[in-house]
Amino acid sequence: MTYTAQQKHVIDCVLSIFETGRVPTAASYATCTILADGAGISYGKHQCTDRAGSLDLVVKRYIALGGQFATAFKAFETTLATNASTKVPPKGPWGTEVTDLVNLLKAAGADPVMHRAQDEVFDEQYFTPAVNHAKSAGLTTALGLLVVYDTCIHSGPGGVPMIRQKFAAKSPANGGDEKEWVKGYINARRAWLAGNSNPLVQGTVYRMDALKALVDAGAWDLAMPLTVRGQRIA
Repeated sequence: MTYTAQQKHVIDCVLSIFETGRVPTAASYATCTILADGAGISYGKHQCTDRAGSLDLVVKRYIALGGQFATAFKAFETTLATNASTKVPPKGPWGTEVTDLVNLLKAAGADPVMHRAQDEVFDEQYFTPAVNHAKSAGLTTALGLLVVYDTCIHSGPGGVPMIRQKFAAKSPANGGDEKEWVKGYINARRAWLAGNSNPLVQGTVYRMDALKALVDAGAWDLAMPLTVRGQRIA
């Protein structure tokens, strides 16, 4: 599984479009809100969350890197560890503790050290596992890697083997055709999302529809320019 820096950039942009609705900019690192999905604070370029623990990892990495607001974040270690933001109503009131944490996260999002912290954590926790899953399946295309990475971001790296068990196509590593395998994977994951008991998860089938559109367009190399969900990647 090999990929270029440009292809990784496109993959990163597609996931940001899925998570935030737009191609990432420096301001994306400061995006912070609490959505009605029970995940608590959702923060940054790829929307790491309190409940998933990825927000905790980003803040810990930022502190370790000595970011501008590192000392201020230390006061919120217990708030993060107890997932306090998952227990407040999304539309408020949030209380002083959670409100102060959200404001601090927004301020830290302008610090280049926070950009580095987010990128490092997501590479380690999600992109590297996606590359390993892609290698295991024998994938060679950038689009194949994107499809697997989307699952790692959206459902965690453990979601990949779960989906692999839900369709019959052989992986390239077992003599199958990569394009047919990727199509089978997208269809299986779309069915899983659509049939999920959580209506919020059901609503994310747009991710698979967007990936299928790239397959239908033959964008296996993810060459720019590309348009995904109305957003141009160039």
